Amino acid sequence: MSKDVEMQALKRKVWFRIFLVILSLLFVFFAIANAIGLVVGNMFYNEFCVWNTRLDAKRFQTLEVTLAEGIKNKGWQNVSLNSRLGYTLQGTYLPNPTPSNNTIVFVHGITGSRLMGLWYAPLYMKAGYNVLIYDSRASGESGGNSVSWGFYEKYDLDQWIDWVKQQHPNGNIGVHGISMGAATALMHAEMNEVTHHVKFYIADSSYSDLEELLTKQIDDAVSLHDPLWIKLLLFYSSIMAKWQSGFRYEDVSPVRSVRNVTTPILYLHGDADVLVPVYMNEQLYNASQGYKEKYIFSGDGHVMAIFNHKVEYQRRITNFMDAVFENQANF
Repeated sequence: MSKDVEMQALKRKVWFRIFLVILSLLFVFFAIANAIGLVVGNMFYNEFCVWNTRLDAKRFQTLEVTLAEGIKNKGWQNVSLNSRLGYTLQGTYLPNPTPSNNTIVFVHGITGSRLMGLWYAPLYMKAGYNVLIYDSRASGESGGNSVSWGFYEKYDLDQWIDWVKQQHPNGNIGVHGISMGAATALMHAEMNEVTHHVKFYIADSSYSDLEELLTKQIDDAVSLHDPLWIKLLLFYSSIMAKWQSGFRYEDVSPVRSVRNVTTPILYLHGDADVLVPVYMNEQLYNASQGYKEKYIFSGDGHVMAIFNHKVEYQRRITNFMDAVFENQANF
């Protein structure tokens, strides 16, 4: 009888040791898997938010000449702000030749700079507006170590709005953003519900949700049509974004922001946009609670309407601004 008890005790010890070995192997497996996930996620984060934010300088060389001439001959003024987030922001203020209290703040897209705003400035100058163009964080000549796809950029935009308000206390302010700049503008619009300093927003080719955009872009690029591994990649990459920059990809969702916005918004998009699908424009438009308009440019790619349909682009914006101020008391 005692031998049976000893045998059972021995078996229990053996099974317990086997259990510990299996548990240890599982722990090692999960530790290795998570380590690999974090390494790959960190690579994606750096590729997406750090390494490739200032790449397109060459295509702006002609605009650099235009900017220099404007500063020399037209009274354009370079402006610097100390971001509350700890870096310096650089911008240029373009006063209208005919003195005006009304100002447009232009917000560029990823890998861009304030120079992109010079493509849009004549439109607003013609309409009687001053124009403020600036380099977003980690772009152009502004400081900052990483792009956050609108999460932190909206706070910097808010500082520029404050600066414009100081220059023209009784003026009207509008914001025009393209691509990431449009997403930044829409997320700022939620903040604007407190002050209503900005009277209208124009969002050209904005994404509705960053995680959704990344999932689609990655899936289209590799054509595996397996969302699970993409979700794992974004999960680990988002952890690294939170660790290094303090934001998560899921925090960047303009479509959530506009559900709380009453300020008028004009949505513009091209139906041939392969970077930000046009259905995201529809998502944003449908979610918006305030006065809103939209227009889809036939055959246009990402933020190309200003070049391919310049007259119609200007007409849509001008008509929208007229409608905003004709009905201002109702907004």
